[in-house]
Amino acid sequence: MLHFRRPMVALTLIASWMLAARASTAPAPDPAEIVAAEQAFGVSVRSLGVRDGFLNWLAPTSVVFKPGPVMAVAHHRKLAPGWTGLLAWHPVRAGISAAGDLGWSTGPWTWRRDSAQADADAQGEYMSVWRRQPDGRWKVVLDGGIGHPAPKGEESELTYAAPSPGARLGSRPLAARKSLYEADAGFAKTAAVEGIAGALRRYAAPDIIVLREGSQRLSGRTLALPAVAVSDSRAQLMSNAQYIADSGDLGYTYGSLVDGPAASPDTSWYVHVWQRGPATPWQLAVQLVMPEPKRR
Repeated sequence: MLHFRRPMVALTLIASWMLAARASTAPAPDPAEIVAAEQAFGVSVRSLGVRDGFLNWLAPTSVVFKPGPVMAVAHHRKLAPGWTGLLAWHPVRAGISAAGDLGWSTGPWTWRRDSAQADADAQGEYMSVWRRQPDGRWKVVLDGGIGHPAPKGEESELTYAAPSPGARLGSRPLAARKSLYEADAGFAKTAAVEGIAGALRRYAAPDIIVLREGSQRLSGRTLALPAVAVSDSRAQLMSNAQYIADSGDLGYTYGSLVDGPAASPDTSWYVHVWQRGPATPWQLAVQLVMPEPKRR
């Protein structure tokens, strides 16, 4: 028996080594894939209209915020076909998981009733989360955004979120998802005591993007924390959903946010994009807050 086991052990070790070598030489996922998908999405909307353009790029279980979460496909099927205006956007920041199965992008959007007019009728910032489908295509699984006054100039520079994809951390998916939930719950616990600014101080990545209705995009901790601290008080956050990449290094959560007393009727909705590296804990790459219309 020993005579036959030794070759089998050797073959097993060789096969394991070959698989490890193949994995180590495989090209790292490129966030430019997300940018290309976002750009193709925009072209589709310009050529087919908002309804059909979105339906062409929405995943079957995708969520869109209006401002609360609704099933995106059902929502867009109710829209009238065609659109005479121009909805346009482009990414200025993007990220992708080490597994190449989850990504996100954010950037400015504009709306013009007449595509030929120079000034936009409305503008703001969008944030989309992308998931690779079983057929290999990228599709949108979450879409939200804010509106704000016209910026001073058009931004075109594109950057990618840090950290760069590293060692895979998702060998135990359930444990990884639990860790993501715990990070979001930790943020909520801190926000209830120290406010959103206090929670961001503890959890924000150095290059975080903060999107708030009526305000220009806030990029980086140095700019975001003081700006958020001016208007935020203690807040109650309740997570509705979490999703994590197979590699365990990228995920997103969303839920309700009540700024002020827990009984306050002015509820908002939040989306958090989380990232982590081999030696770093979960950090917020993006925080998007979308308020419900104020009650009169």
